[in-house]
Amino acid sequence: MQEPREHSIDARGLKIHYLEWGDPAGEPLILIHGFLDHARSWQPFVASLQMRSPTAWRILAPDCRGHGDSGWVGAGGYYHFPDYLFDLDCLIHSLQASSVTLIGHSMGGTISFLYTGTFPKRVKKLILVEGIGPIGMAFADAPHRMERWLSEVRAVQQKKALEYASLEEAAQRLRRKNPRLKPELALELAKWGMRQTTSGKWIWKFDPLHRTTAPQPFYTGQALEFYRRIECPVLLIQGKESRHAPRPDLRQRLEAIADHTCVEIKDAGHMIHHDNPEGLAEVVAEFLRLAS
Repeated sequence: MQEPREHSIDARGLKIHYLEWGDPAGEPLILIHGFLDHARSWQPFVASLQMRSPTAWRILAPDCRGHGDSGWVGAGGYYHFPDYLFDLDCLIHSLQASSVTLIGHSMGGTISFLYTGTFPKRVKKLILVEGIGPIGMAFADAPHRMERWLSEVRAVQQKKALEYASLEEAAQRLRRKNPRLKPELALELAKWGMRQTTSGKWIWKFDPLHRTTAPQPFYTGQALEFYRRIECPVLLIQGKESRHAPRPDLRQRLEAIADHTCVEIKDAGHMIHHDNPEGLAEVVAEFLRLAS
């Protein structure tokens, strides 16, 4: 497939980098990656989707702030879900489109459903790939979580970034974490997601601050209010071999989404767009066709 076009927008002084495939005049389809991932990791899925979908989509994939080639928040800053929503809002406004279709994986799914629940009229279709939101927590969890965050943020400044002697070494680490990952894709993911230091070592591009526990718990009751405001058709996709922790309140979440369909992808764990991009593209293309 052709190399993606690279662009960036300004989000209150922070550079948000994004990739673009397809017809610049086509209908916008925005892909939002997950935690510690990056925009380019969608490429195998994009290639498969373009072969299966007759629609001339304008496909855009941003690097979330602090990931990939987007800017870091800098001194005194941190990363919160409202910040990610603001960046997505900036991107959508830059397109001057009345509505978009969103696909979010994991953390990107949370960003996507929060945005859709905030602006129901702006999203035509929503696809959540292992992205129904984090495990729900109780109010009583908040003080301990805040204490942990304060401790970890102080400590992260003293920690040295993990270095690799080569991209191949980093790719092997990715495959140890996900044995389904093909060697050639693992190497590409390392190449796209790393940068070389002045010493010749390789480190990941994401801000190490992401390694700390976020201070704000995820409350199911709050999330339900966003789910209930979603008006568009929603496709929820799970990997058949995913080992992500189950959501005890999953039924409650699903009941709050008025128009939803659930699909399971075989030969895939949590990283479905890495493990089985063809299978993911097939169900996405069918949903986009039927939901039009």
